[in-house]
Order: sequence, then C-alpha cells, then structure tokens
Amino acid sequence: MSITIKDISKRLGISVSTVSKALNGYPDVSEGTRERILEMARELDYHPNLAAQSLRRGRTGKIGLLINNPLSFISEYIAEIISGAALTAEQQGNNLVLYTTAVTHPDEIRRICRAREVDGLMIIFSPEPDVVGVLERENMPFIVFGRRVEQPGVSFVAPDNWAGAYALTQHLITQGHTRIGFTTRPILGTVSDDRFAGYQKALADADISFNPDLVVETTIEERSGYKAMNRFLDMAEPPTAVFTFYDLMAVQALDAAHDRGLRVPEEIAVAGFDGLRSSLITKPRITTVQQPLNLMGRRAMELLFTRIKDNAQPSVSEIFPVELIIRQSTRYQLEN
Repeated sequence: MSITIKDISKRLGISVSTVSKALNGYPDVSEGTRERILEMARELDYHPNLAAQSLRRGRTGKIGLLINNPLSFISEYIAEIISGAALTAEQQGNNLVLYTTAVTHPDEIRRICRAREVDGLMIIFSPEPDVVGVLERENMPFIVFGRRVEQPGVSFVAPDNWAGAYALTQHLITQGHTRIGFTTRPILGTVSDDRFAGYQKALADADISFNPDLVVETTIEERSGYKAMNRFLDMAEPPTAVFTFYDLMAVQALDAAHDRGLRVPEEIAVAGFDGLRSSLITKPRITTVQQPLNLMGRRAMELLFTRIKDNAQPSVSEIFPVELIIRQSTRYQLEN
C-alpha cells in the first residue's frame, strides 16, 4: 500500500498541512520540523502522487513531441533533438510524450488538447495549417522545430537552410563542378524551398546556368537516396556532383555510385545535410552541413516553457547558424 502524507502526519503528530508545506519547500516551516518530516518520509519510503499534484496545479508535467515522419527514416536526427529537448524538460520537472501520427490529424490534435494530455507541444517538421488552427483555437502552447514557418503568430526554431545550401553548393563549385545534381523534398515545405533557393543562388553567383533537369524530387520512402542517385546516373549527361537532401540519402547515394563502379569523389562527388554520425562511418566520409540539433532542441523547449507560462507571449522566430563540414566525398585531396 502506498504511503501518503496522512501517514507521515499521523506518525509525527503534525498536521497534514504542515507536512505538505515541508515536502513542497514552503518557507513557513521551521528547519527542525522540516527535517523531522523529511526523515520520516525517507523512513516510510514516501513518494508524492504526481498525478494528484498535477491536478492541483492544473499542469500535467508532460510535453508532447509531434513527428510527421516515420521514425525509421529519421531516428538519428530525432535522437539528437530529443537529447537536448529532454534535458531541458527534465530540468523543469517534465517528461516527453511522443506522438507519431497525430500531427496530420486535426481531430486527434483536438482530442489531445481537450483532454489536456500535455502542457505544450513541439512539432518537428511540418505542421498542417489546419492543425495550427486547432492548436490556436484550443489555446495549446506550441512551437515548430526544424523549419521556417510563414504563418503569422507561430513560433519556430530552425537551422539556416538557405545559408547551408548556399555554402555547400559554393564548395562544390570551387572543386570544379558545374553540373551539380540537387534533390528536393517538397513535403517538407520551407525546408526544401530554402535549400533549393540557396543552391540556385550559389549557381547564379558563379554564373552557372540553372538546369532543371539536374533537380530530382524525392519522397519519404525506402532507399530514396539510392533511387535518386540512379536517376542522376541514368541521365545522358550525368552530374559530376550530387547534393542530397540529408545525410542518410547521401549514404544511400554513395552506395549507388559504388554499385555502378564509380569512384567518389574522383568520378562523382556526393554531399549531404544535417551533420549526423552516419556521415562519418562511410568510405569516403561524407561532406555535410552541420546543424546544432542538440542546442536547437534545448532552445525550442525553453521557448515552449515560456509560452506554457504565458501563452499570450508574442511569437518568436529563431534561425540558427549552420557549419559546412568538408570531407573526402567531395574533395579527394583531403587525407583519409
């Protein structure tokens, strides 16, 4: 049977209200009384009823993560985000709850809000406009992670996708490439748009004509990078470098090039985006754009807690700088 504060009160002959104040750190309890109560709590192996505390506070102590991508495709990316977000949440006495399909279902979002399953939501990647509308009408604090949001009043934390794509494309150009293949991911909205714009701008600044034939649209599917690379290699005049949408696609593109008997980067260069550990375990290692995912996860959670305390706060838009990491997959002069 679980121990309650009434049991501690009865053992010590101290009122229930005094026991409660001592356990919750109220200052109007003498140090001697507080020590007696804490010692008895340890002796009886007392643990507070968190559900009851949450009910009294009107808070659940839980933060929801809404993810609209299959975890098998983005597990490493999500792990980096969660490591930062979870640390910040735990410092605030909160736990994380993962939702993997609700982000595309307004009715499910409405149910989560009305049941008050969580105190706030972090949406990873792309929120549908009608989902945002539900969250706003239900007065649920939320923040979008990983992409720039054009809807007014929506807070977000995102990497500088434009600058990262520009820097990576510029690097490929300095390596002598003028036919640079690029993969898009339209389902990710402004993430894809911004990277595509950075790619195009770098070409324009180098006086290289944009060739729409060198752009391959990709979807969330098994081996999307492998399939995209084969489409490039099947062209009458294939690109000499390929800028894939993220690191796992680059790993798969590298496999496709090797299966065709091509040397990387001597015969074709391959680059990714995100800066994940998977880009380090290939041969050659993959050039990428490093996102500060852990730091961004912490910052997104901090901003979300600010909104939980006061959801009338103005929206916040934060773009984090990224870093180009040059490795052997695009620059064969580097040592292994």
